[in-house]
Amino acid sequence: MSLNGDLENFPIIDIIQLLHGTKKTGVLRLSSKKGESQLVFHEGDLVSANYLNNRVRIGQVLVSAGAITEGQLAQVLEIQKNAGDERKPLVITLLEHNMVDETVAYNGLESLIEMTIVEVLTWKSGEFSLDMGKSGNADRYHFSRTKFPQRILLNSQGILMESLRIFDEKVRDGTMDEILSIAGITNLDLGAEQPENNVPAISEAWLDQDGVPTMMQQLLAEQRNMIQRSGDQSYRELGALKKLIVEEFPHAAKNLKRQLLELLSGPAPEGSTESAAPDIAVIVVTPSQLLSTMVKSICYQERIYSLSSDSIASLAINIRLLLCQTLHLVILLDVPHDDEMQDTLRVFGDIRRYPQASLVLVACSHFWDNLGLQALSSGIRSIIPKPCKECAGGSPVQQAVAFCSGLGNFLRSLLSEYGSSDEQRFFTCITRLRGCKTRTEIADAVLGYLIDVFERAIVFTVTESELVAEQSFGINGDKSEGLTLLSNLRVPLDDQQIFEDVIKTGQMYYGFHSDSTWPHQLYRLIGRLDSPEVLLFPLIRANTVVAFIYADFGSKSASSPSLRYLDALLQYTTAQISVTAYRQKLKSMLEQMRIQANPED
Repeated sequence: MSLNGDLENFPIIDIIQLLHGTKKTGVLRLSSKKGESQLVFHEGDLVSANYLNNRVRIGQVLVSAGAITEGQLAQVLEIQKNAGDERKPLVITLLEHNMVDETVAYNGLESLIEMTIVEVLTWKSGEFSLDMGKSGNADRYHFSRTKFPQRILLNSQGILMESLRIFDEKVRDGTMDEILSIAGITNLDLGAEQPENNVPAISEAWLDQDGVPTMMQQLLAEQRNMIQRSGDQSYRELGALKKLIVEEFPHAAKNLKRQLLELLSGPAPEGSTESAAPDIAVIVVTPSQLLSTMVKSICYQERIYSLSSDSIASLAINIRLLLCQTLHLVILLDVPHDDEMQDTLRVFGDIRRYPQASLVLVACSHFWDNLGLQALSSGIRSIIPKPCKECAGGSPVQQAVAFCSGLGNFLRSLLSEYGSSDEQRFFTCITRLRGCKTRTEIADAVLGYLIDVFERAIVFTVTESELVAEQSFGINGDKSEGLTLLSNLRVPLDDQQIFEDVIKTGQMYYGFHSDSTWPHQLYRLIGRLDSPEVLLFPLIRANTVVAFIYADFGSKSASSPSLRYLDALLQYTTAQISVTAYRQKLKSMLEQMRIQANPED
């Protein structure tokens, strides 16, 4: 698969983040009048780079660093040449032949990739070409067959942020002409070639009539289509299903076995594969092959993406990837017949790191009779019955048939509930935040989430001596009037202690506010509140609280906001504000560089 486009419409920052989030493997080719550079990805991580028409490659970087000699470089290049189609990346070849220290190789790759990204950030215009595919090769290397040492897999997000920091530093210090020093290269004359003659033209045949956004939407659509596909379908083969049923229920009646087989082997619903799949994903944590097969088979028929494992820890990456999408994630946790709740609560503690996900226990009647209410009171979303040989006596296969018959409806009910619950508002807010380009837009998106719960809210910008109000709702009128600007509202920075605490700690606060009845400046301006519960939601950039949102219930009784979603929003907005700040700074720097280069404009 190949996608081409214009860096002016889709900057390298967005492309790297997209490839990181979708775990893509392939080569990103970046072209301008100065030449072509490449960034090589392996399942979302960066593994290599080539700088401006291959004039700086990892071998040169390692030689300049003294990590290898010219002779060793020539030797490893010969090994690569003789490997033919089995050729591996240079760093991997060096490591396999014990010719370089792994840490030194990592540092060399990191500096080369950062140098390449910083170079591209200086371009006023350019184009990109993305060649990717699991089964194909990239830049003559079969990356899908290459096992990269963990230390050689560079986190794309971390590298991007460090490259932006280096770019910022070099613009500030006026040392942008020393980009090569990032990788320790000092003896290369970049003016010795005429790169324009060597740059391969980007074919316009790949462009759709609607231009570049459509191509990027193809990549985003592929990310969404993962819900409609299942990787390994061997569990649904008729022979495997028959064998599993016979092994699990050797003495069951043939008609019940046949009924269960029909339920498990049923096809996906008819219709176009391009139609929208349910906005839900299911992860089942179970050691039981039967339960895993039942859940995955029914999810397949409902066109719901599903995963199965006997350990929640092994699914951490999958969970993070699913939560990057606008999905409602449901985790089904299998509870053994003789579980005494401790093991279940321990796993539940691990899952609570993902507040966006709903946890459903799959348990037998024995567990429900003894620990059901205790489990629900601990925060578990719900409990559904599962087939259990110990509880069912002589009819466990009937339980299996009932489970498969009702699971699809249960999952659809979760989706319906999600569509009308606080979860829906949370995911709607996340979707809106993804499109925000400024801190003000981010604050407005959070206000849009809070307006359904709180009666009043104000965004305060933090200055050295005072808090300056911006957007608000419910202050000068009813909140139904929407967001309004408070242009003349200012309060001293030390007006209330909890304000100072949030600014100093960066921690969100929700609870009783003992100062709420005092004659503080804020309440003289907006009126006192009848309920003492208040929310302070910090907006953080570069480890500093630059603004915060104050919210209360005004003259009405307090309701119960979802603190787990508020905490998740705090984490998301903190990351989003940092990215938008870098983009704004980068845009300003590039504009200054353009003006300096063309003072007559």
